Amino acid sequence: MARNVYDAPVKKGRGFAMLAVVGVAAVVLIGGVLAALGQQRTAAAERWTPQGPECPVWEGALPVSKSRPDLLSFDYAGVTLGRWFGHANCVELYKTALPGGGVYQACHFTGPDFVRVKVGEQETTYRPGVGKPTIVTIRDGVATCATDPRAAAPAKP
Repeated sequence: MARNVYDAPVKKGRGFAMLAVVGVAAVVLIGGVLAALGQQRTAAAERWTPQGPECPVWEGALPVSKSRPDLLSFDYAGVTLGRWFGHANCVELYKTALPGGGVYQACHFTGPDFVRVKVGEQETTYRPGVGKPTIVTIRDGVATCATDPRAAAPAKP
């Protein structure tokens, strides 16, 4: 008489061992992915950190210019930014290497002369100067401006 494979004796404990092996492999895999993601986020934030001194704050009205009566303005992530000259390139960066840490914004200006940042009701005008590349960061509703010797924007994250 043929023997049915379902009649074979069951060895207890194999299911738990297999589950443990799969669980450990999943933890190692997820940990590796999070570590690689954290390194990418940290590297991007470092690339977008300004390497020069802070921009001086400009008090009062802008100088009169017939060629450019007002700043070239644009909105990015709920913030209004303006510049007199050059190009702008903006990105969102992560505050921490791990997921869930939040984001902040950074904008690179190639040579703005003046930069105006309006976050909510707070408006600040900076004067880094003509031809001085600048990075403006907005963290938790607070804008900062610093010059940066790199003429081109850092690589996007």
